[in-house]
Amino acid sequence: MKKITITGTKGKTTTTYVVSQVLQRLGNNVLRVDTAGHYVNGAQRSTLDDAKQIWGLVPTVAPGRYLWEFLADPALKKNGVAVMEAALGSSGLAGLGYRRHEVGVFLNVMEDHIGSSTRLQSRADIVKAKSFVFGRIKQDGYAVFNADDALVVAALKELPPARDIRLVACGLEFKHLDLKKHLRQGGVVVTTRQNEVVLIKGNQEQVLFDIKALPWTFNGTFEPSVYNLLHAAGAIYAYYEGRLPAKFRAVMEACRLDPEGGRLTILKAANGARILVDYAHEKNSLVSIGELARTLIGPKGKVIGLVRLAYDRTPELIRDTGRHIAGHFDAFVVYDKVDGHFVKTEIIKGRRFQKEAGKVSELLAAAIAEKNPNVQRIVREDKAIEAAATQAGPEDIVVVIANDDVKQSLRFVKQASKAEYV
Repeated sequence: MKKITITGTKGKTTTTYVVSQVLQRLGNNVLRVDTAGHYVNGAQRSTLDDAKQIWGLVPTVAPGRYLWEFLADPALKKNGVAVMEAALGSSGLAGLGYRRHEVGVFLNVMEDHIGSSTRLQSRADIVKAKSFVFGRIKQDGYAVFNADDALVVAALKELPPARDIRLVACGLEFKHLDLKKHLRQGGVVVTTRQNEVVLIKGNQEQVLFDIKALPWTFNGTFEPSVYNLLHAAGAIYAYYEGRLPAKFRAVMEACRLDPEGGRLTILKAANGARILVDYAHEKNSLVSIGELARTLIGPKGKVIGLVRLAYDRTPELIRDTGRHIAGHFDAFVVYDKVDGHFVKTEIIKGRRFQKEAGKVSELLAAAIAEKNPNVQRIVREDKAIEAAATQAGPEDIVVVIANDDVKQSLRFVKQASKAEYV
């Protein structure tokens, strides 16, 4: 079975979901591995907690662990494809859990994880760690990459030259790639033209689908969604080795995100306020989601950000994130992933980052307050969501940055605001 492996800093889970959904609707048996667990043809077979308890690893580290399920079942193996999200940990001892993949997708490199280990002191270090996605591509395979990210483009040097790997460049600006040379050498480009995604090969252009048909692009204005779609289209093109099925456009335009997935999920509260639930986890994606929310409020509305960060971040990175996002929301409620209630304090000798209840939220709230005094710190997620719901008026929007248990976060939102999905 073919393997499509997707890495980067943000957009991995969404891109993995889109690729797997489209391939399944085009008649394939699909194994999907993402941050929440593993799935067979859309049905969840294991969770994040299962992976931690059994292996001590999250699902996206060594995602090849889950290939056994397909390889053991001849019915699934027929037209079988694995679409796997690969986290930074896959560059370590655990690896990917298999030898090579047919399609490697590299989305972007942000500052998240800088300082989380001695080997990750810069974005360049993160690129080096994630370049396994290029180094593991099979002979005649495909590299799908963000041509607008200078570090991702530079990482193409990690492609094994002897394997004759085909290149699919995805982007909007292409400041870091010689497009004429890329096309002359047989490369493919996936970009946009007037709200349509197009594929360029040689001197020919092919319209793939209409961006506005997908509501989670917000009429093509939300750039992170557009980039995810470009890379998803590139990955599917690579899977079919340049011969997209006739139904591809219709299936792609019908693709919708899972409302239970906590990515760009919109709910409406009983009082008319709207809630935008997302999983943004680094400063640039938090700014993007705040700016999106700003376009959705009423004339007198405000944007309330309910935010958190992971505990395995340096104090410097946490403070920098707080200062960076402070001006992009009108008010903040800060909660903590390690709250002493749902997740207890856990001090383990020798561990670089300890789980200390309330520590991250204290640092983050203080940094935000340096530039925006309208910040409230409530350590428990459920209580924080209740507080944000109380603040929100009919023309406001609350941006809820979900916790690792996204379904639990959504339950809290529904209960606190008497909210329903839009």
